[in-house]
Amino acid sequence: MEEKRDHRRYPSLVWPIVLITAGVMFLLSNLGVLEVDFWQLWRLWPVLLILGGLDIILGRRSFVGNLVVVTLTVAIMTGMVILLAAAPDYLAPSTSGGVESIDEPLDGIERADLDIDFIAGKLEIGRQRDSSSLITGQLELSTRHEPIWKINRKSGQAIMSLGYERTTWAQTWHDEWNLDLSPRALYALELDIGAGEATIDLTGLHIQGLNVSTGAGQSTIIFPVEGDFSAAITGGVGRLVVKIPEGMAARVQVNHGIGGVNIPSRFEDRGHGQYQTHDWDTNENRVDLEIEIGVGEVVLQGF
Repeated sequence: MEEKRDHRRYPSLVWPIVLITAGVMFLLSNLGVLEVDFWQLWRLWPVLLILGGLDIILGRRSFVGNLVVVTLTVAIMTGMVILLAAAPDYLAPSTSGGVESIDEPLDGIERADLDIDFIAGKLEIGRQRDSSSLITGQLELSTRHEPIWKINRKSGQAIMSLGYERTTWAQTWHDEWNLDLSPRALYALELDIGAGEATIDLTGLHIQGLNVSTGAGQSTIIFPVEGDFSAAITGGVGRLVVKIPEGMAARVQVNHGIGGVNIPSRFEDRGHGQYQTHDWDTNENRVDLEIEIGVGEVVLQGF
């Protein structure tokens, strides 16, 4: 009698191990045990492709294959943690692409749309001390690929964009962009941040709308004291700190997957992830904010 073969499909353990490893690294970083720039992890994305391919070929076909892939995944993830703990700058680019600058005159512009597509590294956006320019910027580039800057002006309005072509994404990492905006214009901001550290300080600026999308890392967003606008922040993995001044009313909707939410006492819990300050209906300065994050921590702070 012909022996029956085992055709069972074994569940994949690669991605759970990867997620657990990422969670452990974020925890150790928050505790101060591990110091590492998490944007560097994204430089290892080919390793994930290799593990995923091995999992499809071997891991789901037999018990032995599954065991081999799991062992290899654990070994690689452990080695990666040890490497980044011992030498956090090991994966940093060895060459620099130089520094580019942006300086656009105000020239009567009253309203501006700004679209930023930032891949990885460190991004800072703040207010100019001298408002003679619409926007100024210093871009420290990690490679010789230069981002594309565009501006169109018409009837007191400007449409601006800064980002890389999609074909250069895999080659541009660890940039440091510092952009300053004029307090004399009204801005609608669209910010796409891949990985790394971002500080968006809107203090003293006039904001019409704000949309922020982050991939992985830590983002800090500081809202202005004045204004009446809507904002949306979406995040993949990481820590999000939102600072709302005491003089601004806020209604905040928080949707999150895995992680904690830290809400100050000035916000009333209205259920279903919605929090609102007591002066929402009476304060002319207010922000209607929606936050959605997959894995990580959301912290609201006042100042």
